[in-house]
Amino acid sequence: MNVRLTLLAIVVTTLLPLSHGGLPEAVQYLAFRQDYYHRTYDVYTDADAAGNHFFVRGRMGEGQPVPPMEEDFAAPFCRGLSCIRAEFRPWESDWGGWYFMNGVYGPGDRAPRLNWGEVPHAGVDLRGATELRFWARGETGDEEVEFFCAGVGWRGWVRVLPYSDSSPKVSTGQVKLSREWREFRLDLRNKDLRYVVGGFGWVTSGSLTRRLLRRPIVFYLDDIRYELARLDEPRLLLSYETVRSNDRFDRVMRNVAFVYDNAVALMAFLAAGDERRARLIAQALVEAMHQDRFYEDGRLRNAYQAGDLRLPPGWAPNGRARAVRLPGYYDARSGRWMEDGYQVGTNTGNMAWAMLALLAFYEATGETRWLEAAGRLGEWVDQHCRDERGAGGYMAGYEGWEPNPRRLTYKSTEHNIDLAAAFRRLFRATQQERWRQRSLHAARFVKAMWDAKEGKFWTGVLDDGVTINRSVIPLDVQAWAFLALGWSPDGIVDPEWLRRGLDYAEQHLRVGDGYDYNQDRDGVWLEGTAQMALAYRLARAEGRSRQLLVFLASQQLASGALPAAQPERLTTGFGWYYYRRPHVGATAWYVLAERGLNPFAPFPGQSKGVRPPAPGPEGMLSTGFFRFRFVGRRITPF
Repeated sequence: MNVRLTLLAIVVTTLLPLSHGGLPEAVQYLAFRQDYYHRTYDVYTDADAAGNHFFVRGRMGEGQPVPPMEEDFAAPFCRGLSCIRAEFRPWESDWGGWYFMNGVYGPGDRAPRLNWGEVPHAGVDLRGATELRFWARGETGDEEVEFFCAGVGWRGWVRVLPYSDSSPKVSTGQVKLSREWREFRLDLRNKDLRYVVGGFGWVTSGSLTRRLLRRPIVFYLDDIRYELARLDEPRLLLSYETVRSNDRFDRVMRNVAFVYDNAVALMAFLAAGDERRARLIAQALVEAMHQDRFYEDGRLRNAYQAGDLRLPPGWAPNGRARAVRLPGYYDARSGRWMEDGYQVGTNTGNMAWAMLALLAFYEATGETRWLEAAGRLGEWVDQHCRDERGAGGYMAGYEGWEPNPRRLTYKSTEHNIDLAAAFRRLFRATQQERWRQRSLHAARFVKAMWDAKEGKFWTGVLDDGVTINRSVIPLDVQAWAFLALGWSPDGIVDPEWLRRGLDYAEQHLRVGDGYDYNQDRDGVWLEGTAQMALAYRLARAEGRSRQLLVFLASQQLASGALPAAQPERLTTGFGWYYYRRPHVGATAWYVLAERGLNPFAPFPGQSKGVRPPAPGPEGMLSTGFFRFRFVGRRITPF
């Protein structure tokens, strides 16, 4: 029987009801995560939390009566993932305590240094804060401790150092703790908080009985926060909500905001009609391009820290004040700040997603700064990652630390799909031929990854740039090829291949009501399932798309979030895993699928800045998709 493929002259269209029950909750969750660390100004909520401030610890007292606090202390009574265990040994000294300080970090420093008021331009502006709130409890219930903020560089009411806190100490006085958590509050109204060096502190002394019996004073602290909202600051969303576990994932990911997740979240906010929230992410991405702690060449890292975008005053690694913060965590055993080589590196796929997000915001607003930023990212990719080996395309990027990160010479089909779409969007916006040629260079590599025998796209090639990697067949490559190349720029990719790629995913990657990341079928990858729901929706396989959206809504958590995976741990075949943790990326893809909006193409009704697409074959728009029916586990073209 002859099969006829019909091009539809659409970019995206609303095909189904706006929501299957979970859309408002998903959007609310993304908004909640965006504001989470900016509703208050946190000193400590959990160890290495993205919202923590005043990282340097200044010991007070003579001798060593105050051991370092255990700031990743885990106990059932902690209010979150961790709390702080503090101890004072009164038999060693009359008094002692700790200051939580901003500190300084200069060009030659390998770690932050204490600043007791001797260094200029190193205080935090907390004007507008109304209260400092914190929780404390004692080990035995008879501990007496004084808590305070500010006062660094003061002796009583007299300023004694030139760059002291702008306010003398604001104190609770000595308070008696109980064995239950109690919230304390310091009233900061009418206090001068324009320059704060010491964000929080405590001191205590022991009774004669404790000294004689050598009984330490032990107490616990948690949720130390200034009541100070900063909801207009550019920022990135935390990618995963982690839990307390022995898995390295939950430690390494505790404060990480991946560029990819935030790019999808930006477009989800646009899809929901919230330009203000999308703008905050766009601003953060552009600031990250221009305020790196080392690079000046227009690249982005794969991830940054959630919470405050910039380092605090007085911190200037490599002499660069207010650089954008990178993710990491403090390892108590080694006493070192640890970073992940992938997170601080640059992958071309993540760069492409940042380009797509900035282009979407340009199309929504017509403001050229976003187009210019996307173009700068694209120039970096072409200059540093273009490859002529084998089928051409673009290499993966770089991994590791400045000044000499390791070059990644393998090539990913997924990355080149992303770049083909991003470069094509740049061509549509600028009509500059170099962008079209770069799109074709990426698309030709994708074409070379087609496996005609099984009807699928391979994951890419190995480090030699030629040998196909046959070990893993990822779901997203099949779905994204359809979404990104449905318009088949200049006929590089056969439209029939895109249909067969979805068919392959249905036959070989489906697990129950969803899809696995790869072919081992050990669970459901919910982010990828949302991608398939969108692909089917745009293919007009309405029934199958509706089934997937209903299933995804059933997997939402009470918060409205979608976890990354349905089992506790999902293999990928690449040596890393997805976990059942609330995930911004999965939730944002669900929003896009519910709204029927394709992140690879301009959004409908939001094209103030984009030029009209050029006519394709037979006068149809070159952004058309192919129309299919869903029959059983196969899709059939009309």
